[in-house]
Amino acid sequence: MKEETPRKRHRKVRVPSERHHFGEYPGAPFGTTWTDRTECFHAGVHRQLEPGIHGKKRAGAFSIVVSGQYKDDKDEGDTILYTGSGGCKRSDGTREQTCDQTWSDTGNKALYRSSITGKPVRVIRGYELESEFAPWEGFRYDGLYVCKDAWQEKNRDGHYVICRYRMERVPGQPPLRRRSTVVGLYKPIPGFEDVQPLAPGPAPVNGRQRFRDRLKALLDNDQRIHGPCKELRR
Repeated sequence: MKEETPRKRHRKVRVPSERHHFGEYPGAPFGTTWTDRTECFHAGVHRQLEPGIHGKKRAGAFSIVVSGQYKDDKDEGDTILYTGSGGCKRSDGTREQTCDQTWSDTGNKALYRSSITGKPVRVIRGYELESEFAPWEGFRYDGLYVCKDAWQEKNRDGHYVICRYRMERVPGQPPLRRRSTVVGLYKPIPGFEDVQPLAPGPAPVNGRQRFRDRLKALLDNDQRIHGPCKELRR
């Protein structure tokens, strides 16, 4: 009787997922701008459509979006005081606290872990952020930051606990763009004209205004094709 040779067991090799990438993302250098969060998601730079923190509890945070949705965010350019996630509901484009934030939240835990590991975090700024460093339009990748500290405190209204992070920009990167007093333009940065192009366009609008404008455009287009409806003819 022929002996059966034992099958060789192949050890599974874990290949890092492109979603879980620390540092600058390939194909998206400093200053890359997207029209909306969906484009940024598909580019791989921030693999979350809604949450502002993308990361894993044990590994740390890969990227964050600073878009002005939390009133307690404070953007000073090279330093960002960032508000954690959770405990909120949407209200007029911002997030209103309804309960305390906790470290058990995946995003909060991931960014807290980054304060320990010191691994760089990609920062994307959104146009609705009330900061001179925000883009006039869309969402822009503004380089790498390191989470230097993480703690909990009361929000500025003093009602609920929020998770807070101090993000410091990694030295040696191109200068940040600053909004000019002219809507749609940025202050010039000598020697970095190729990295800091002017951004023409109208003043930014909130999500509700964009929806109204889009609805009006659809109605106008429909009337051009089919003519005014009966109610408009009266």
